[in-house]
Amino acid sequence: MHPDIKKIKALILYRVCITYLLLFSFFIYGTSYTLLIHTTLLSYFAAFIFLLTIVYLVTLQRLRSGYFVFAYVQVMLDIYLIIFFILATGGIESWFSFLLLVHVIGSGITLGRKPMMTIAVLSSISYGIVIVLQFYAIIPVYYSIGLTSEHFFFNIFTNMTAMFLVAYLGRHLLLSLERTSITLRKTESDFRDLYAFHRDVIENIPVGLLYTDTKGGIVLFNRSAEIITGIAQEAAKEKKLPDLFDFIPLPIEKGSFKGTILDGCNEKIVEASISEHRNEFDVVRGFVIIFEDLTRITEMEVEMKEKEKMAAIGELSANIAHEIRNPLAALRSSVEMLKEATLPQEQRGRIMEIAIVEMDRLNKIITDFLIYSNPRLPDIKRISATRVLKDTLYMLRNIVSNNNGDVNIVEDFEGDIYVKADENQVKQVFWNLGLNALQSLSGTGQISVSVKQTREFVKIYVKDSGRGIEPENMEKIFYPFFSTKKGGAGLGLAMVYRIIHEHSGKISVSSTVGKGTTFEISLLNG
Repeated sequence: MHPDIKKIKALILYRVCITYLLLFSFFIYGTSYTLLIHTTLLSYFAAFIFLLTIVYLVTLQRLRSGYFVFAYVQVMLDIYLIIFFILATGGIESWFSFLLLVHVIGSGITLGRKPMMTIAVLSSISYGIVIVLQFYAIIPVYYSIGLTSEHFFFNIFTNMTAMFLVAYLGRHLLLSLERTSITLRKTESDFRDLYAFHRDVIENIPVGLLYTDTKGGIVLFNRSAEIITGIAQEAAKEKKLPDLFDFIPLPIEKGSFKGTILDGCNEKIVEASISEHRNEFDVVRGFVIIFEDLTRITEMEVEMKEKEKMAAIGELSANIAHEIRNPLAALRSSVEMLKEATLPQEQRGRIMEIAIVEMDRLNKIITDFLIYSNPRLPDIKRISATRVLKDTLYMLRNIVSNNNGDVNIVEDFEGDIYVKADENQVKQVFWNLGLNALQSLSGTGQISVSVKQTREFVKIYVKDSGRGIEPENMEKIFYPFFSTKKGGAGLGLAMVYRIIHEHSGKISVSSTVGKGTTFEISLLNG
């Protein structure tokens, strides 16, 4: 529907309503107040308004354009209808001259602010003319004998001034209203664009996004969430969060959660991250949950671990073969030499000693490998890390003393600090790290051991001032059978790494070539 048609229909309706409201008041109170001498004029006036309304409505139905002109004609004709009504109710003494003010305002609402001043001019001139004609008795409308020319002049002046003021103020208010309306439409358009943009962004992000109220009721559910869960948006909004993700407990708390959901007959692995939505008063209004399907990633991780495992087995097999080949080659050479009967007895004895040493070496390699590959489950207890460290450092100091070395071993811990661990395995960890540190010093330098306690972990630092580790070897030091020491089997640090992880701990290393190495071990606080 054209917007002007609504205003025209409203104008027609208001005209009829005002007319018949006034008529009704005349029939009720007309006998008490002398407002109209010729009462039959009201009936004719009402009938004319009724017929005029029918004409307006029929014309409006047939119009296809020119709505503004049609409305303008009505407003102009209404001026003279109101003037007639004012004259019929006493002219200068009429109580209804205010209708012209109402008409000026109504014309602005119907036609806009620009014609308001024109309507005010026509209304004021028309009113002034008929009042002057009444004064000179040209129009036969009687007035009180006590009214003088000054009364007429003042009445015309006040009414004309009022109409111009109403027109001016109406134009100003309509101008402000238009500006406000334009701003509002622009703001509404910007809001619609922003809402559409946000909706498109939310709907097209590649992860599931949902929003819940504080009780877990789902309010927002994007397209990716539909794809991951297999649940439509409308159906999801009728559910609560635990209905979708049973691994997220109520009441909802922020954090990360991982579990499985069923999409039909398919089981999916989902990880959800929950954050709080707080208002300006720092009150929780709801929760934002971002989640994604990790099924394929988890499958790929399992495949990668299997491949890494097979690669590690292959590398381990190659390292074992390499380590075993050396003593076997020495044994073969010794046996071949012993087969020669011409060798002197002294040389034969020396060859036999070499063979025994290589057999012992081969036995040690196989024994260490069996220990590494067949670990026993740790017997976790609450033990004193301080006592185990002191025992280890005591043995290291004895080695230094027996070898006449110049190594200073410093300890930085006080009192009993407890950890949850297997004492024998932890003792092996400290011994291997201490022995590595001692061997890196080449007989001179310093080893320092310090302990720091946090709420969750006990951190043990083993630092030496030795030759350090080459950067290219940093990633390999925990690999089985990797060693830079002559004659080393390369299982010491590998066992250290395995034991620490079996204790749900952590181990890291930092090193600078020529300055030393620091191992950091984290064990669960006891």
